[in-house]
Amino acid sequence: MGNNLIPVYREREFYTLFYDQHQNVIYKLQHRNKSFGLFFMFIIAMTWFSESLDAFYINYKNTFLNIVTFIFAIGITYYVSNRFYNAYYQQELKREFILDKDEMKEYAIKGLKQLKIEFYSSIVSLPVSVFFYAIFFITSKVRPMVIGCIFLGVTFIFAFMKPLSRKRILRQFKDGIY
Repeated sequence: MGNNLIPVYREREFYTLFYDQHQNVIYKLQHRNKSFGLFFMFIIAMTWFSESLDAFYINYKNTFLNIVTFIFAIGITYYVSNRFYNAYYQQELKREFILDKDEMKEYAIKGLKQLKIEFYSSIVSLPVSVFFYAIFFITSKVRPMVIGCIFLGVTFIFAFMKPLSRKRILRQFKDGIY
């Protein structure tokens, strides 16, 4: 995903409108046909698989290994979240989307509401992930670390959406300045 593309509005699981800061253009990118059920099953499988790793990991229980595993898990979570975010949109089908000021204002109002929901979801996810990471360090069980990574992934994806630039641009669109 280009660094200059900022998500403005998402229409359910169909498409997202992006604003190109450098070219001052709105683009419409279709979402890939990914099943939420498949994604949910992957999360369930990961938490189930992580429990089976506990039998092996618990034998090597020590603080240094926990720290190394934790850092490695955060790196993997960042990488997977980034890949998921970039693969979610069909960039090859990117097309310009022309809106008048009233339509843009309407999309901006809806986009600000979406941003608010995403912000609160991310704010809740971060302490939940810290809580599960703490459980991992206390118990040396892999499952809490995996659950923490899932919640941290939500925060990473939110950060990939460039929330500060997005809020600034959406306010400009709402006020009719663009």
